[in-house]
Amino acid sequence: MEPQAIADKLISLQRAYAFTYRAMVTEERYTGLVESGILKDYAINMTALREPLIEHVGHLPIIASFLHSLIEHRNEVDLGRALIMLSIHDIGETVVGDQFAYTKTDAHAVSEEAAAKLLLSEELFAYYTEMEQRESLDAKFAKSIDAMAPFLHEMSRPELTSKRFAFYQFNTEKIRTKKRPYFEWDAVLLALFDEFMERFWQIEKDAGI
Repeated sequence: MEPQAIADKLISLQRAYAFTYRAMVTEERYTGLVESGILKDYAINMTALREPLIEHVGHLPIIASFLHSLIEHRNEVDLGRALIMLSIHDIGETVVGDQFAYTKTDAHAVSEEAAAKLLLSEELFAYYTEMEQRESLDAKFAKSIDAMAPFLHEMSRPELTSKRFAFYQFNTEKIRTKKRPYFEWDAVLLALFDEFMERFWQIEKDAGI
């Protein structure tokens, strides 16, 4: 591939990552939150529930790098390979958009994977599928980090978290059921997950949900 073509593709990818928003990517879902009262001030609060995809992807290496030396299987997890997985795992969303984790279907996953396959080289797509299928400890670590990242946002804005719980009709137990399997492979990460669940439960309790 010629340098000019490579440069054009890089610029296009950068723009796609920068302008694809997570969490509240569709007009209908965002409008629903405004109408529900969760967002009382569109201009001030929209950033509390939306983030550019590039911001999400940039957040993950910080978490992974911090936690890697603390986990039970630190000597068996290749941090470099895990970081590659984390950098590309959401690339399909630049084409198909984001789906809320608790309403995402198999059809959404298939569409996202098909988009990723078109965008990635064969070598990088192998990393993509390895993470999605959690085929190795590296992949399990990457998946754990991706699953954990939203917790940090939720903990920093408990008043919004409690409203989202009520609006989407989900609770700590649903989060525990869906996400705990991503952490069970490592004792340290599992204990950390359970700590976050205790904090979610406290948010629920304080909000009277």
